Amino acid sequence: MIAYIICEGIDDKQLLKAVLPEISLNQVEIVVGGGMSSVKSIARSLVVRRQTPVAIVVDSDSTVPELVQIRIRETTEIIESVSVNTPVKVILFVPEIEAIFFQDIQLLSKLLGYTPSQDELSLAASQPRKVLEQLLAKSEKVRNRTEIINQLAEENINNLRDFPTIKELIKFLQSVREPANAH
Repeated sequence: MIAYIICEGIDDKQLLKAVLPEISLNQVEIVVGGGMSSVKSIARSLVVRRQTPVAIVVDSDSTVPELVQIRIRETTEIIESVSVNTPVKVILFVPEIEAIFFQDIQLLSKLLGYTPSQDELSLAASQPRKVLEQLLAKSEKVRNRTEIINQLAEENINNLRDFPTIKELIKFLQSVREPANAH
């Protein structure tokens, strides 16, 4: 095992598995942690017991940049306080992991079977989970997040891999895969 990714929910795990390149997932285990306090606890345990790099990938639950940075800093400090040179990375989806679906509107429209309205797309910037649920309720092609995630496997998802949070996660996984003397 070269690294662990800890996320909040089962849908999050499925989405990360669908979007991350296969090479990034090689020797990486994605762990579902539940709520944020549980995620932190699992991360601390893995870092102490396994001394294996850990990436925490969770929702920021905010679009306010200062609050997002505070959450990253506080979570990083809690995990790094026990890490003893084990790489730790806290990566937040702003405001929620569902924001990734709105990275590529053409792909989202294809998966849904219709194009979301401009009002829906605007609201998705602050409430992507709520908007995605509304869009799924209107779709005749996919009925829930599991179905839309499963459909991703058959699509060109390179645009989703360009999502800043995903790029940051891929970069972290590459860095822990490379030998330490490569710096």
